[in-house]
Amino acid sequence: MAALNIIPAVNGWKSRGTKTLKVETPLLYMGCCPEAPLFPLEKDTKGLALLLIMQGEEIDPEGYELEIDTDKIVIHYADDAGRFYALTTLFEMIRVYKGEIPCGHAADVPKYDYRGFMLDVSRHFFDVAEVKKILDEMAAMKLNRFHWHLSNDQGYRIESLKFPKLNEISARRTEPDGKESYGLYTREEIREVVSYAAERYIEVIPEIDLPGHTSAIAAAYPELTCKGEPVSVKNAGGIYSEILCPGKEETLNFLKELLEEVTELFPGEYFHIGGDEAPKAAWKVCPHCQAKIRELGLNGEEDLQGWITTELIRFLKEKGKTAIGWNEMLYSGAKEGAVAQYWNEMKPGETRHKKQIEQGQKFIMSMLYGSYCDYPYAMVSLKAMYDYDETQIRGVKLSEDQLLGMEIPVWTEHIADAEKLEAMIFPRIETLAEHAWSMDRDFEDFLQRMQEREVYLQEKGYHVTPVKEADIRGMEGIPRFFEGVKQFAASMGGGAKNMELDEETRKQLEESGKEFMKGFLMYTFTPEEMGKIMEAAAGMF
Repeated sequence: MAALNIIPAVNGWKSRGTKTLKVETPLLYMGCCPEAPLFPLEKDTKGLALLLIMQGEEIDPEGYELEIDTDKIVIHYADDAGRFYALTTLFEMIRVYKGEIPCGHAADVPKYDYRGFMLDVSRHFFDVAEVKKILDEMAAMKLNRFHWHLSNDQGYRIESLKFPKLNEISARRTEPDGKESYGLYTREEIREVVSYAAERYIEVIPEIDLPGHTSAIAAAYPELTCKGEPVSVKNAGGIYSEILCPGKEETLNFLKELLEEVTELFPGEYFHIGGDEAPKAAWKVCPHCQAKIRELGLNGEEDLQGWITTELIRFLKEKGKTAIGWNEMLYSGAKEGAVAQYWNEMKPGETRHKKQIEQGQKFIMSMLYGSYCDYPYAMVSLKAMYDYDETQIRGVKLSEDQLLGMEIPVWTEHIADAEKLEAMIFPRIETLAEHAWSMDRDFEDFLQRMQEREVYLQEKGYHVTPVKEADIRGMEGIPRFFEGVKQFAASMGGGAKNMELDEETRKQLEESGKEFMKGFLMYTFTPEEMGKIMEAAAGMF
């Protein structure tokens, strides 16, 4: 059982039996505390402080020590983030224990340095108020990376001074019902979000997905595609074949100018350049791309994506940024100085990344089957998210140095409003938080603690899927799994038709069907239960 009834479970907690300390807020404190306005704290001026805040030595980054006795509370912190997390733990204890907190000592440090959540605002746009609401719960859960997916086929969401057509064309689309929708963050709004997150020790990581998923950019600047013909901003999910043309010199020049403009808004360490799902049929018949392949002595179109990706990685490094890309960027080889975000591989069998893993490639784990928030809970269950093994990729182990941490994404093709968005990500954010922070975990105990937090979040105005609905497993979970699959297939609608794939890729998808199904089962159901499901699902392949 967890020693404290809070999420994420506190590492290194040693209780002092039944001793407690009664606390009233605002809490008087002494010491350095720039984030005091975020908590019910009051600076002591009369020597009556109950809380002492002091910088400590030999504490790991983001770590802290919390000492609670019958007459005082002492915080030792490693860095500013550690101080913030200590206060987060303390005031969560005060809330949960209704002001009478257990005495004890915690030496708490996170399991992973990178603990992230990704919000896709390209497919459907969410305003600053909703983003801040999510950031608040991220901070409470000690998550420290907000990955903001700002550009895809369905919209480009960053105000641009250099390329105004992105504002006029790329942020606007005609919906299937004929209505026009528009969504764009002004530069001032982006700075506001970045500042708000920074106050809570969360780094905002922008993503501009390249070179695929670029219909919105191409709609404004079609000359950057292979054919140079008009392209529409898409109004449905899918994978679209007309992508940016790396064979044209102006494409790379445009992207460097665009990235330079965006980096000015995001002072953090990381910048995400996508790299996933880039169909290359257009490149195979493009004279510009084929000329570039010959000029550089490349081994085909996959290497061409590798070349332009490497150029962008180098450019970002000059700007002081570390590039992140989805794991498809590794298909042309390891990417020195960049981080791969692993989500899936299309082909079943041994991972295509074995060589890169052996070469020390760094990873963030966002395994589809245990991370994706846009799937029904019956497909990506809380148990799968809590228990999946992020330390290996298809049986190939990652070293501690290679595994930076974990992130859960929510893709919003089929999520159009804040109520559904929140229901899909809560309680998943809390589940990921405990997986990425806590060394020792107990799923049954987590569910009990989450039920308490569920009530609290609902009182604060969050739309939370009840734990009893989100917890899918066992024999009774089998029919719910099939219902979830049906729901997801129905929600795909036109998106499933918009897969502009070449024949080879389409065959790979068909071959991957059973592997795909097993992936959604492996961390939720026992082998016996999986067998029953696969037998019942035989007709689906």
